[in-house]
Amino acid sequence: MRPTAYTRASTLGPIADVVAASGGSITRVFRRAELPLALLGAPDTLLPLRDHFGLLAQAARELGDHAFGARLGRQTTIAGLGIYGRWVTQAPTLLEAMDRARLSLPHMLQSATALTMRRVGSEVYWSYEPADAATEGRPQNEMLALWYMIAVARHFAGPRWLPSRVLVGGLPSGPKFGVGEQMGTETVTGDAPGAIVFGEQLLMAVNPKLGASAGLGAEELARIFDIPAPHDLAGHVGVLIELGLLGGSINLGDVVRKVGLSRRTLQRQLSGLGLSFADLLRDTRQRRAIALLRGTECTITEIAARLGYGDPAHFSRAFERWSGMAPSRWRELASA
Repeated sequence: MRPTAYTRASTLGPIADVVAASGGSITRVFRRAELPLALLGAPDTLLPLRDHFGLLAQAARELGDHAFGARLGRQTTIAGLGIYGRWVTQAPTLLEAMDRARLSLPHMLQSATALTMRRVGSEVYWSYEPADAATEGRPQNEMLALWYMIAVARHFAGPRWLPSRVLVGGLPSGPKFGVGEQMGTETVTGDAPGAIVFGEQLLMAVNPKLGASAGLGAEELARIFDIPAPHDLAGHVGVLIELGLLGGSINLGDVVRKVGLSRRTLQRQLSGLGLSFADLLRDTRQRRAIALLRGTECTITEIAARLGYGDPAHFSRAFERWSGMAPSRWRELASA
C-alpha cells in the first residue's frame, strides 16, 4: 500500500463560487472528480490529497483556466483554515507564525507536506512541498496553497502585501496562462517547489492583533507541536541548538556529537534541505530573542548572554539586521 497524504476539505476554499461565477457546473466537476458534492458543507472532512489535486484539475478543465488555483486562492482567507489558521495567526511575529504553520500542518490540516523556509542572501523563500507523487492538478493545488501562505504573511504585513516573487512548479516555462496576473506579482515557473519570496526583515514583523484572539490553549498546543517528527532533521538540530543556548553557547561540533552523524554528513543533509547550521542557529536565536523580549523583563545584556553573544552590542547589531530596528524599540512596539 502506497503512503497516502490527507488534507481537510476546508482548504478547497470558495471553489463552488468561483466555478459558478465563471459559468461552470460544480456538480459536473465533483462528479468527474468522483467526490461527493456534500464535501462543500463538511470543511473538517479528510480526503486524500491526490483527490484534492484531482478536484482542482477538473475545475480548471471545466473552465479552461490554467490559472484556476491562483484565481481561487485570491478569494481565500485564513478564517477558512479554522483552528489551524487561528493558531498560526496568534503568533507574535511572522517568523513564529511560519514555524507554527510548519509544525502543526501535519497534525491539524494536511499530512505528508512540508512548509520550508530557506534564506538566500537577504531574501526568504517560503516553500510548499507535498510529498504525494500525484501530478494531475498539482500546479492548481500549489497556487492555492501559495495564496494561503500569502494570507498568513498579510496578517503581519497588511492586507495588500504581496511577495516580491512567486515560484510555481509544474507549469510550462513559456506562457504563464494568466498565472502571474492572478498571483499579482512576478511569477516564475519551472520545476522548483512552489514558494513565495520576500525580504527577511518581514520575519520580525509584530502581530498587529497580538493578544486579540484567545481560547486555543496556546502553551498546551506549543508543547505538542514543538516535538519534531522522527525524520525531521532540521527540527532535531533546532532542539539541540536551543538546548545548547540554555547553557550559554552552542556550536556545530556540539550538535554533531549529539545527533550521531559526522560533521560532513550533517552539513550535506542540511544542504539537501536548502539549510545550514548557521541558518538554524540564527532562526533559533531569533525565536528565543522574541520570546525573551516579550515574555520576560530581562535586560538586553541578559538576553544577549542567554543567546550566546559575547556582549550586548553584538546581539543588538544582529537583531537590527533581522528586524531593521534595535531590540529595545522592537520590545516597545510589541508591548504597545
